[in-house]
Amino acid sequence: MDLTVKDIANLLLKSDKEVQGLIKKKEIPFQLVNDKMLFNKQQIIEWALSRNIPINISGHKKMTEYHVKTLNNVLDQNSFFYNCNFSENLFIEQMVNLIDLENNVDRDIIVQLLKNREELMSTAIGNGISLPHPRIPLMIGRNKPVINFFFPERLLKLKSLDGKPVHTIILLISQTIKQHLSLLAHLSFLLSKETFRFALENRLNYKEIIDIISHIEETRIG
Repeated sequence: MDLTVKDIANLLLKSDKEVQGLIKKKEIPFQLVNDKMLFNKQQIIEWALSRNIPINISGHKKMTEYHVKTLNNVLDQNSFFYNCNFSENLFIEQMVNLIDLENNVDRDIIVQLLKNREELMSTAIGNGISLPHPRIPLMIGRNKPVINFFFPERLLKLKSLDGKPVHTIILLISQTIKQHLSLLAHLSFLLSKETFRFALENRLNYKEIIDIISHIEETRIG
């Protein structure tokens, strides 16, 4: 798909002038065909990925960063997916197809970025948990980050650090690096607690899991 300067500006959350500057300095990939400048979406995304530049795949012109104070503020019933028919080879596509996104969001880009991250190193961190996430911040039209829990019907062998199969996949899509680090800090703390790990491994009802998260976070604050 060929892009215009305005398309690129929206994709990279930059002004038209900033994009024109990148073009003038030949810092952004493009091709000249019959004296016409063409931009390929795939190449622009790969270029942004290599420079850790956030990508906006929604129709929104601007996003305000949401500060993650507690995970329960970004969780509800729709954040949990039970009895997922996933396979080792296609779990990323299957997972992305399940999440609730606006119609204009390009799911293929999310899949691509998640696969790029897995190619670097498996996000299966051990103890049956996998934390897939893009390598760069991703704007998908939400005013909050995405954190979804998936419970596959069968355990998945995803090259975990400890060699154990995965029983829970936790998808993270953050708007900024700062937000991503905050989400990881919250999850790392929760995963250090036996009650939370038990809740995930035994696929407790989403209300019970949210209650356990609330209790753990209240204890931490206190």
